[in-house]
Amino acid sequence: MNKKISRRDAMKIGALGVLSGLAACSPIATETLFPTVVPSLPTNPPISTATSQSVAASGTTPAAGSDLTTFANDITNLVSHYLDSLDTSQRTKSTYAFNDPELTRWHWTTPQNFSRNGLPLREMQTSQRDAAFALLQASQSAYGLQKSLDIISLQNDLGNDPELYYVTVFGTPGVEPWGWRWEGHHLSRRFNFINGKLSVTPFFLGAWPTVNNNGLKVMEREEWAARELVTSLDDNQRASAIFQQDTLGRHVTWNNVYVAPLEAVGIPASNLSANQQALITEIIHKYLDTLPDMIAASHLDRLQASGFENIIFAWAGSLEAQRPHYYRLQGPTFLMEHDNSRNRGTHIHSVWRDFAEDFGQTF
Repeated sequence: MNKKISRRDAMKIGALGVLSGLAACSPIATETLFPTVVPSLPTNPPISTATSQSVAASGTTPAAGSDLTTFANDITNLVSHYLDSLDTSQRTKSTYAFNDPELTRWHWTTPQNFSRNGLPLREMQTSQRDAAFALLQASQSAYGLQKSLDIISLQNDLGNDPELYYVTVFGTPGVEPWGWRWEGHHLSRRFNFINGKLSVTPFFLGAWPTVNNNGLKVMEREEWAARELVTSLDDNQRASAIFQQDTLGRHVTWNNVYVAPLEAVGIPASNLSANQQALITEIIHKYLDTLPDMIAASHLDRLQASGFENIIFAWAGSLEAQRPHYYRLQGPTFLMEHDNSRNRGTHIHSVWRDFAEDFGQTF
């Protein structure tokens, strides 16, 4: 199949680092997928601090480090612009009341396996799609946007439709409580504004294949930092960290609305060396740095206040590359599950849960 890509789009997508993720036989033309508002993004962001990422300026994108009120106002304006671009039928499809059960109905599998509600990119005009991508851009860090676009691009490798990502708005923008969601295969992001606070969890990131034919590795360090950690452990440490020899086959919390801490198996960070603790820190940043700076910083502050030494690392399955395995990090405030059990260890499902803030439950 021939795919027509204009020079302008090739340069644009190449700058994003996603051109390698587009298969030679995509079900749609590339120029219909990616918006014109997305800036060039870093491909190897630093991990030293929660504020190491910044959203590149474009249109009304909130400035990095802006306070929550400013951020909320900017997102409100972008959501309102998106909704104003829709016709009556599209708007009805894309909107729900905030108290509708749809708010907490979520998944990561393909829309064919779990039907989605909202308006898919497939049914949007170019200007509407641009408005949707501008909203996605503004709601994440630049690194988070890059991650999202890379995950979307992998749908081409699988023969899936990369325009089956759905935008859903809950409530009235700017009138709390309200929020919005972007969801499709291997990507679930939500942003709920409640009583002056913002809930962004649960959020889901997945990748299949872990390395595509063009060498794109969407979640390389999320996988390899953990493997480096578990293989660096001495015999005593490993006896604590590895809680079973076989992988679990799936992440434990699935798509539950709310979760409680799992069994405290594994090795606490207090029993790790400085270099081993640094690998835990890297994994945490790989997930939280997808969020806007101030939101990532808030989660890190709570994590650190509850004691970094209390974070537990647990592993199940093979220690070899491209072999089924599972690991998790759990602290007093959060749980991150990373399952790579499918397709011979080349298919990642990962989720970040917050025991107090999922869907704004304590707000």
